[in-house]
Amino acid sequence: MTNSADDHRNSHHPVVLAVPHPEPLNPRGITITCAACNAARDWLLIHVEPGMVFVRCRCTHEWREHDLETADVTAVRGATANERVWASFDEMYRGLGFDGLFRLTYLA
Repeated sequence: MTNSADDHRNSHHPVVLAVPHPEPLNPRGITITCAACNAARDWLLIHVEPGMVFVRCRCTHEWREHDLETADVTAVRGATANERVWASFDEMYRGLGFDGLFRLTYLA
């Protein structure tokens, strides 16, 4: 008999939490900006276990942000967040508007 938690851990898919964050990010008091388009807000925070946090801009530029931690992503997520399972990263990016379609556009 197998445990579903064990099956989940042994799968080849990483556990990912993706949270849209419309506000600026300034974990060390300096506002993070996108190196590709200079955007200063409207991010997708992507937490990949174990403990890696990536930031994705609407222009599709994505990088690992060492100044952000798991606690930062879960704080942005809040207690009442709706959760959804995506078939792929590309589907997730399209579904959340981070596939480049809204490049150079800030969404409220």
